[in-house]
Amino acid sequence: MRFPALALAAGLTCAATLGPRAAQADEPVRPTHVDSGLYPPSGTQLNLALVGLGVTSFWYGAALGSSYAWPDAPGAADLRIPIAGPWMALGETGCADDDPNCSTFTMVLRAILTTIDAVGQTGGVLAVAEAAFMPTQEAASPKARPLPRLRRERGAEVRPVPYAAGKDALGFGLVGQF
Repeated sequence: MRFPALALAAGLTCAATLGPRAAQADEPVRPTHVDSGLYPPSGTQLNLALVGLGVTSFWYGAALGSSYAWPDAPGAADLRIPIAGPWMALGETGCADDDPNCSTFTMVLRAILTTIDAVGQTGGVLAVAEAAFMPTQEAASPKARPLPRLRRERGAEVRPVPYAAGKDALGFGLVGQF
């Protein structure tokens, strides 16, 4: 009785170990090529500077509005200073002395929002600085490609030419010089 149970256990172990499994292959990796000599067109500097000014203005407006909405909050006066104000206000995170409803949640929330505002204002200034030092290149004018030549023998030339063949049709024709 012991032998059949042992044989059954050995058979199940072999079947589980030697059974077919799904193949596991690595995902293919797409090759990347970066042309390091390629720069953005010359109009990019102005656009990036305007975006940086817009981002800084938006986050400064948010800080300014919150400083006037809650003037008794610690660091509210610092929020009225552009760019450096939110960083200075982070040092004064806490509860006001005369605020009995202040809790840890409001202190943490105020610190998180002040940090987001500080990063937003600083990021906008850094975008303007990037625009000032960004190398650009003139936009390349599209060059006309020469039409392919199919056959050239003793001065003879034949090449394909697209043409409109009615209202909703296009076609190819052959033009040549003999």
